[in-house]
Amino acid sequence: LEFHELRDYQAGDSPRRIDWKASARRQRLITRHYQDEQNQSVWVLLDGGRRMALPTGDLTAFDHGLNAALLLAWSALRQGDRAGAMLFSAETPRWLDPVHGPNGIQSLLKGFYDVHPADRASDFSQAARHFHGRWRRRALVVIISRVQAEDSDDLLAAVRMLSRRHLVMVADMELPEQAALRRALHARLRHAGAQLVAATPDTLAERLGQAYQQLKQAGRL
Repeated sequence: LEFHELRDYQAGDSPRRIDWKASARRQRLITRHYQDEQNQSVWVLLDGGRRMALPTGDLTAFDHGLNAALLLAWSALRQGDRAGAMLFSAETPRWLDPVHGPNGIQSLLKGFYDVHPADRASDFSQAARHFHGRWRRRALVVIISRVQAEDSDDLLAAVRMLSRRHLVMVADMELPEQAALRRALHARLRHAGAQLVAATPDTLAERLGQAYQQLKQAGRL
């Protein structure tokens, strides 16, 4: 819920919603009224670890992930939602505060203009703890990575932590020859409560945008 207005107390209003400061100023009982929040927050957690440096055609996996992140943010902004981003790879993730409105994409572009994959392993649990500690309001949290079988315990722990408060989606860039190796992990991620988008690098942006629109239309955000 978000604050909507102050108005005179009416029979049936909850006493807990009386605004005593406003009542004192106006010398009559005033209550605070709320409405369902219309605009939600979409957060992209982009993996910036060494695995994302893998070349896929003319681009790297990181380039494809960044393109998908920015396209998703742009779609969310056009829908009236807020969009924020976090790049995790370094000990201190790069945090881009959420923006609002179509012009907000410029802020995200500036925040990401100099990023590239780091020469270190990805740590999903650390990223989840950092995000969980900084962002309290419910949001759609999209983790973009190139998931590997050995990520199972770490990624599942991150999903479970984030799912306590947020709607979580994992966007996995998979290569066709690795699809069979990831099926078991994908099933475990779904069981842990994550939405899952599995797509080749060159189709990830489109598939991720479609998944966001489906959640939006279903009223799940």
